[in-house]
Amino acid sequence: MNALVRRAKSIRKGFRERRELAPARVAIVSFPKSGRTWLRMLIGRALCERYALPESQVLDTFALTRAAGILPTIFSHDGTSNTEGRHFRRLDQSKRAYRDKRVLLLCRDPRDTVISCFYEATKRKGVYGGTLSEFLRDPHYGIEKIVTFYELWDAARSVPEELLIVSYEGLHADPGKVLRETLAFMGATDLPERSITDAIEYGRFDNMRRMEQSGGLGEGSRLRPGDASDASSYKTRKGKVGGFAETLSAEDLAFANRVIAQHACPLLAAYRS
Repeated sequence: MNALVRRAKSIRKGFRERRELAPARVAIVSFPKSGRTWLRMLIGRALCERYALPESQVLDTFALTRAAGILPTIFSHDGTSNTEGRHFRRLDQSKRAYRDKRVLLLCRDPRDTVISCFYEATKRKGVYGGTLSEFLRDPHYGIEKIVTFYELWDAARSVPEELLIVSYEGLHADPGKVLRETLAFMGATDLPERSITDAIEYGRFDNMRRMEQSGGLGEGSRLRPGDASDASSYKTRKGKVGGFAETLSAEDLAFANRVIAQHACPLLAAYRS
């Protein structure tokens, strides 16, 4: 993608994100491919079950939260979308747009994230044509951008009205705990245990993969593969913790570890090797 096209996409995306953020009281923020579709699915299913809302809206978090009478909530990549490919030095530093919001920051190991982003950019979105090694080092997509995203949010901890930090790894280890914590943060404190257990079952990887394969959530759903015949183009590609060790070459892994180690950000502490 050339610089002018990338810049135009970035501007359009920025306007759209600000417009969507304005009416929300809660923003669930994450770098792309950090598990937000899974968390969105869990939230949506729990709210649908509790408030008898239509399954067709399970991924429309803003509509569901308004219908349920809890804090209006959106999901945001905060300017890091793979589609626009913004340079890491151009990420928003102020976070002023979130100053009257409650922000849930969903974190994931940057090494797993960058691999998932590579497949998203090459197989689903078609916005990148290089190798994984090149992607890893690309300032518009790679590991430096992911690390910078976390540094900026760590520096802005005091900007939102309230900040809650959860992780993809924690969601894997105990989805019920993270889901309850997330829903309470959104103002949903009255959900029975059946809503939580039903959502966890609904959001199992194999069930999400089946829905993506079949188009079970409708033609306009976010849960659709780039190519139904290519498993690596699915949004539900692997759903694995620590898969980077099997995918990155020794040289690429050393590079990724070096970039993470060079940044003292506390949000990255768990991911330093």
